[in-house]
Amino acid sequence: MTAIDIPGYVTRAKSLTDLTRITADLLEDAAGGDLPAPCTAQLYHGGQEVRLGFPGSRDTFATLARWADRFGGTVTGEPYTSDDGRESVHCQVRFPYLGVTVEAYAFITAEEASAT
Repeated sequence: MTAIDIPGYVTRAKSLTDLTRITADLLEDAAGGDLPAPCTAQLYHGGQEVRLGFPGSRDTFATLARWADRFGGTVTGEPYTSDDGRESVHCQVRFPYLGVTVEAYAFITAEEASAT
């Protein structure tokens, strides 16, 4: 406990253990909805955020749209140029889940984005 009183209207930060459990619940929930799984998961205690990385393939546009449909949010995309000059689209959807912010994202290369 701390000597500082935290007002009741302030949401207390979840522990890293709690973030791990929430991430596991999210992935289980997504699997039950037959959603494609991410390739990476990053947890940020300070920001109370979970980031899920998806492959940089054209199919990921549809994957992120399905995640947005299931959990809420809007898929956004913007051009991105890496330090080595490669161009891609940074595509993401953000939504709340059990009190944390979730970002599902991918960097889809220009070649993949323009493929038919």
